[in-house]
Amino acid sequence: MQTKKDKRKDAEISISGTLPKERIQKESEKTLAAIAREIELPGFRKGKVPLPKVREYVGEKALWKESAEAALKLEVEGILKEHEVLPIMPVSAALGASEEGLDVSFEIIATVAPTCSIENYKETAAKAVVKVPEFDEVKERESALEALRGQARAMTQTEGTGALSDEEAKKLGFENSTAVEFFLKDESERAVQERELQKRRGAIAEALLAKAACDIPRVIVMEEARNLLEATKKDVARQGLPWNEYLKRTGKTEEQILGELSAPAEKRVSLDIIFAEVARAEKVEYDAKEEDRLAHALVSQGVEHEQAHQYVKATVMREKVWELLGAKAIPRDVQEGTTTELGSELENAVS
Repeated sequence: MQTKKDKRKDAEISISGTLPKERIQKESEKTLAAIAREIELPGFRKGKVPLPKVREYVGEKALWKESAEAALKLEVEGILKEHEVLPIMPVSAALGASEEGLDVSFEIIATVAPTCSIENYKETAAKAVVKVPEFDEVKERESALEALRGQARAMTQTEGTGALSDEEAKKLGFENSTAVEFFLKDESERAVQERELQKRRGAIAEALLAKAACDIPRVIVMEEARNLLEATKKDVARQGLPWNEYLKRTGKTEEQILGELSAPAEKRVSLDIIFAEVARAEKVEYDAKEEDRLAHALVSQGVEHEQAHQYVKATVMREKVWELLGAKAIPRDVQEGTTTELGSELENAVS
């Protein structure tokens, strides 16, 4: 039996061929017997109808089609092995038009694991960073500092501009104005660094996605899109807005929003696979002790043990790849019993 394999989009493999009439005929008697065991006709009890009567009742054309379906079902596994196709979900198999006594064409569609291939990723990342527009760090720091002062005043329910007063500082738990300003300036510096880092990472990510050749199953993309939709619903709920009201204000249906999220979902999935490929190529390893330390910090915040370890492992590996690509994270300690950047990110992911 000759078969042909073709690659399709969305990580699908098509295998087409023709079932020889001899193979179908071989299955015909078994199919007829299987029907006879289940059929019940006037004057005959179930399973006691003579085969000629069963054949007459079913019809030769329908019997031939059922026999072809049975034959193909038995052949699918061997055909997949022959072409070295490893499906990640149940395959679909369809027959072409069938005529009694003739060969029958067929097509098997298999969805395989997602892949992303990329070369010269370090060079691609370096070129992307060079293209990131420069910005006025002094102005950015001043803007960030003023924003933080505004947040602090909102907490103390006071108004004003410029440095916080001693009275405002004490309401926030600081000794005096000098202490709180030192803290805010340090945080504004970090905010600017984080903003610059995210710009670099964003540029690198877009460059890698443009460079890579990715083949992602649609079902995985839509699963991630649904995850993003759920995250959106939670964000809306945190703002105290009912989801139906949000839909009315945006003038969109949930299906429309889900469709809009498919593009960013595909990027997220693709980037994860690209990073896994880079980690494999670079033989990136992680420190088991560090994983335990970070996971323990998250568990202490109420995250389920296995989920915490899975998340930390993925996050640590991703950060190591970012470092390889020239976008190392700004150091931040993760201490037990505190709300941390890592913990906050996980909290948003699972809440």
